[in-house]
Amino acid sequence: MKKIYFDNSATTPLAEELRDLILNSYLEDIANPSSIHSLGRAVKKKINAARSSIAAVLNAEAEEIKFLSGATEANNTVFNLLNYDLIITSPSEHASVIEAAKASSKPIIWLNLNKEGYIDLAELEKHLSENQGKLILVSIMHANSEIATIQDLKSIGHLCKRYSAIFHSDCVQSLSKLKIDVKDFNLDLVSASAHKIHGPKGVGFLYIKRAVERMHKFRPLIVGGGQEHDFRAGTENVTGIIAFAKALEISLRPENINKVKELRAKLWLGLKDLKGAVLNGPLDLEKRLINNLNISFMDLKYTSEQLVLQLDLKGVCVSSGSACTSNKKLSSEESFIESSYVLRACRIDEEVSRRAIRISLSWMNSEAELEKMIEIIKKLV
Repeated sequence: MKKIYFDNSATTPLAEELRDLILNSYLEDIANPSSIHSLGRAVKKKINAARSSIAAVLNAEAEEIKFLSGATEANNTVFNLLNYDLIITSPSEHASVIEAAKASSKPIIWLNLNKEGYIDLAELEKHLSENQGKLILVSIMHANSEIATIQDLKSIGHLCKRYSAIFHSDCVQSLSKLKIDVKDFNLDLVSASAHKIHGPKGVGFLYIKRAVERMHKFRPLIVGGGQEHDFRAGTENVTGIIAFAKALEISLRPENINKVKELRAKLWLGLKDLKGAVLNGPLDLEKRLINNLNISFMDLKYTSEQLVLQLDLKGVCVSSGSACTSNKKLSSEESFIESSYVLRACRIDEEVSRRAIRISLSWMNSEAELEKMIEIIKKLV
């Protein structure tokens, strides 16, 4: 039985257009980009073209894009190698932000969230104002992977600029789905990964505003040969970088973006009237990330994990939360907790949280797959 895959917030299947590109790159781009002979220079040129292509999407300068192994490394780099006195962030961030912030041993202010997952801009400004004189790192993700909440980066960036705070955003989920303008949003740092946009796993980038890099003198997390403008040592993932740029180009095509929106609208139309169906996160679909629905089915006896397994048995793959935390071992004191930490941070009722599943779509999904899943869920409910 071929599986129907609706867990695209966790990772995405490789775009078909990239298969030949990746194979050809492995066969042809054989040289080390640091080599000065013609083959090495040719490979270096391809990396720089990919860098410029990605930078243009963010309205950034090419040299401000640093290629890494993914957003987890990028997020860890921000918290490990930047000079700051205080962190302001939210409890719904990705685990790589939350754990890196805790590991920094710096004071952390956790912003409150409302039931739809939004931070309070007035609360953020209050903390920025009360801590003037300190070097503050503000880290707020653009779009939440579980409940699709889109934060107002432009307003957050305006506040950070006013109070001279450093502004970092994990844009893993929003890249290719939302506008990201580092200049307009006053962003200093941005993390992203290729495998969330139908690119290969094992490659991502960290955007670092040139002025911030000069001022804070980032120390490399990985030292050695001085690649990536002395930012990350090690021979570059040439094929991954080239494929990343192409995946971004493909995912930004209007027909692909529109298809995801149409699929999401049809999915909600097919499920919203089911008895006991509760939408988690923003209730207005226009204010949600375009590919995500997080729904609790209150009339089902199943918990989130049990429903995920029931759907899996019937050939449909969804999730009960972030894939990056689903395998994390809990202490004995936490062992009773089954619900998503993001939903708990939004103070969603525990019974609702324990029955939530995330359905995340892609332009590679079909209407037939969507109709099949709706039919399966209706039978279960």
